[in-house]
Amino acid sequence: MRTDEAGHKPELDRLKTLKEQILYALEHMPRGSSVEDVRRWLSKQGQQRVPSRQYAAPIVNEWRARNGVADTSGLVPLTPELIAQLDGTETVEPVEPVVPVKPAGAKGFYLVALMSIGVSVDTSWRFFEQRLGITDVTERIVLFSVMEAALIACGWAMRGGVRRDGRPGPARLVAWGLTAFAAFAAFSLSGPVAGTARVLLGPVLGLVMLHLALGIEIRASRQRTTTWARVGRELRERFLSLLGLGDDGRDALARTRDRAALRAAKLALAGRWTPFRTSRLRKALHASHVAHDPAQKDRMLKELGVLQHAQKLAETAQPSPW
Repeated sequence: MRTDEAGHKPELDRLKTLKEQILYALEHMPRGSSVEDVRRWLSKQGQQRVPSRQYAAPIVNEWRARNGVADTSGLVPLTPELIAQLDGTETVEPVEPVVPVKPAGAKGFYLVALMSIGVSVDTSWRFFEQRLGITDVTERIVLFSVMEAALIACGWAMRGGVRRDGRPGPARLVAWGLTAFAAFAAFSLSGPVAGTARVLLGPVLGLVMLHLALGIEIRASRQRTTTWARVGRELRERFLSLLGLGDDGRDALARTRDRAALRAAKLALAGRWTPFRTSRLRKALHASHVAHDPAQKDRMLKELGVLQHAQKLAETAQPSPW
C-alpha cells in the first residue's frame, strides 16, 4: 500500500455498507473514474469485501449523473491478468428483498373497506327479494353472499399479489366487474339517484379504500409500465394533440399565437364568401402578435407560402430512393 493511500483505510473501515465505501472512493478519486477504477482502488486500500461490477455500476452511474461527470463507459482492456483478477475478487452481493412499506393509515383504509361491504350486503339482500322474488331467508343468504364473498376473496388476492411482486394481478379486474354488477343491482333497486349513492358508498368505496390500503397506485408508479398504461398514455397524448396541447415545450401563449398565425394564413386564402372573413382575419392577426414579433410574422408568412403553393407539391422533382 502506498503511503499516500494509507490514510483512507481507517475511514473506509468505519463505513458500514459497500455503497458508502463506493461513494467515498468516488469523492477521493479523479473525476471520471470508471467502475473498475473504483474496484481496484478499494482493493488497494486493503478492503476484504470488494464490490462486484454488477453492484457498483449503478451506484457509480448515479454519482456521475448527480455530479455532472461524463460517462466514459468504464471499459478497460480485458487482459488475461485483469480477467484472472476479476475472477478471483468478484463476489456478488446478495440482494435483499424489498419489503413493501405500508401506506400511512392502512389499517383505517382496511376498516372502511370492510364497513362498505355492509352497504353492498343491504343492496344485495333487497335486490334478491324485491327484484328476483327470492323470499326464503336461507336461500337468499346463500345466494346474495356469493358476491360479497367474491369481493373479499378478490381483496385478499390483491393483497397477496401486492406483497409478492407489487401488482394486484387479475383479481382487481374481477373486483371491478363485480362492482359493475353491484351498480346494476343498485340502479334496478333504487333508481339512478339512490342507486348511485348505494354504489359509491358500497363496492366502489370499498375498492378505493383497498387500493389506498395496499398502496397499489404508489407501487405501480415504481414498477415497469404495463401495456394498458401505455395504451392509456398514448390515447391521452393523441387526444391532447388533437386539441393542440401536445407536450412539445411550448407554453399556452405560444400555442395560442401559433394557432392564430395558421388561422390568419388560411383566412387570407379563403374566398370572399367566407362569413365574416375580414373581421376574423384581423382578429387572428392581432392574436398571433405578428405586428410585434418578427419570428411569429415569419412563421405566418411561411404558413401562407405553403398553403398558396400546395398544388405545386406534386410537381416537385425528387430523386429516386432506389
